[in-house]
Amino acid sequence: MDLTSSPIHTDEQPWMPLSPGISARPLWFGGEARTLQLRVDPGVSVGRHRHTGAVHAFNVRGFRELGSGEIAGPGDYVYEPAGNADCWRAVGEEPCVVQITLSGRVVYLAEDGSDESFTDTAKLREQYLNWCRSTGNKVTAVGAL
Repeated sequence: MDLTSSPIHTDEQPWMPLSPGISARPLWFGGEARTLQLRVDPGVSVGRHRHTGAVHAFNVRGFRELGSGEIAGPGDYVYEPAGNADCWRAVGEEPCVVQITLSGRVVYLAEDGSDESFTDTAKLREQYLNWCRSTGNKVTAVGAL
């Protein structure tokens, strides 16, 4: 018996807006972990944030400048350990698309370094399901329901 799941044709999926110039395609929810594609428009920054779990990020297309000044482009992989605090921005002429698998919280930091807000798997799942309901988009992310 073939137990392979059906593919999610990501290029056919709509982007869920998160904030100006940043959107996501949730792909999988499992316990405290999740996989999503994040699209960041050129020149837009992902503000300083800290991860409570490990992050595996694969650049699908476009380029991003990491907080270290290094550039990650198509095919590059970036690992961020739990506790890592970072920021980055999309550079170049096209949006940067990164496929991310992570667990735990992403805690967004205020300018003084204090915790400002957070997201986690449960919050993203709820946001995704509400967005699908309100827009009429089909729920395609594995484990969302």
